[in-house]
Amino acid sequence: MLRLNMRVTQPMIGMHTQLGKLEAHSTPAELHTNTRQARSNRHWTQPTVDIDQYPSRHAYGFTNHTDFAKEHGQKGFSDLSQTTSRWTQEAWDNVENSGKRGKKPVEQRYDSKLRQEIEQSKNWHIKTELIPDPVITFHPIEAVGESDLGDVSVDINAKAFAETNFTPGKVEVYMQQKANVERWVSEGKYDIYA
Repeated sequence: MLRLNMRVTQPMIGMHTQLGKLEAHSTPAELHTNTRQARSNRHWTQPTVDIDQYPSRHAYGFTNHTDFAKEHGQKGFSDLSQTTSRWTQEAWDNVENSGKRGKKPVEQRYDSKLRQEIEQSKNWHIKTELIPDPVITFHPIEAVGESDLGDVSVDINAKAFAETNFTPGKVEVYMQQKANVERWVSEGKYDIYA
């Protein structure tokens, strides 16, 4: 006798799930300090004495270039103009009077100059002046320099928000076992696989 045999396999669905994940990490604050030590930066100056001897030295003949130029510069121009004028007058005197009888202009001029020098030598006089004291300037000791108060500053670098990372969840569905229907017949003790 023939018998119909059936084997039915139901479908099976497999599922892999991964949960969503939210990670938040706070960044530690960074602390930086800058330090500059305080310094006095103050020191004492040496006392000094300045002695200006020029006024007293000038009184008895020492003259610097500036004062010499002031005193003798204009005198040189004045003497030059007087000498030029005198030579011009003497030249005209020689032209006009040298040829005249009894006139000796050159000798007369030299005699006149000699007389003037003799008269001046008789009228010598001595002028006395007080020699001024040197100018003495004293600079006392002074504390100079500016104090540096230093600086201690702290910089804190912190982030206002945490660093976040979100990993979304996943669901994976797959066919683990397909549906199946198997049929065969058996006769007596023997199965005939269909």
